[in-house]
Amino acid sequence: MPEWLAWFANLLGIIYVAITTVLFVFPPDLPVSGSSMNYCVVVFAIVLMISGTQWFIDGRKNYRGPNVEIDHNVLTAIASPEATMEKDIANRDGSVKATNDDLPPKYAA
Repeated sequence: MPEWLAWFANLLGIIYVAITTVLFVFPPDLPVSGSSMNYCVVVFAIVLMISGTQWFIDGRKNYRGPNVEIDHNVLTAIASPEATMEKDIANRDGSVKATNDDLPPKYAA
């Protein structure tokens, strides 16, 4: 997908989610009473508070992110020639798959 189209699709998705989130919490009919109120906003707020609390208690310390596969060309561009040659010889087919642990610290996520 071209970069300009990817940006457009992402922005369109964000706008759609923002609009539907606002419309999601409107009450189903007027006048609003305790029995006809839409309590989705309360549930949304509780989930948001629990998620935020969990992030600060545990998530920010233990989340490592996904492993990223890097093809041979990218690894060759960032690794030393000796390290790339050793991996190519070990694989014999020239393919190189790496994770964040295989990258120099400067490039690791």
